[in-house]
Amino acid sequence: MILARRTLNQWLEGMRIWANEEQKTTILGRFGTEPEPYEWSEQDISIQIRNFFHSGVFVKELLDSELTSQIYVDTFNGEVF
Repeated sequence: MILARRTLNQWLEGMRIWANEEQKTTILGRFGTEPEPYEWSEQDISIQIRNFFHSGVFVKELLDSELTSQIYVDTFNGEVF
């Protein structure tokens, strides 16, 4: 799936997320094309958008960065994994 601006606006409204044009451009830059040879699913995009507004970055970017050496805390029960 390729995300279009109209679809993004509908999703953000449904998620009750208000985004400025810079944030929308960032999201469309990420999901406006397919990552060859893979394909984005609606669920992939939806989860990544929520993560973007929660943390300011996409999860994939976190996993690819140096942050992978840090300890992540499970926010549901406080366990370190």
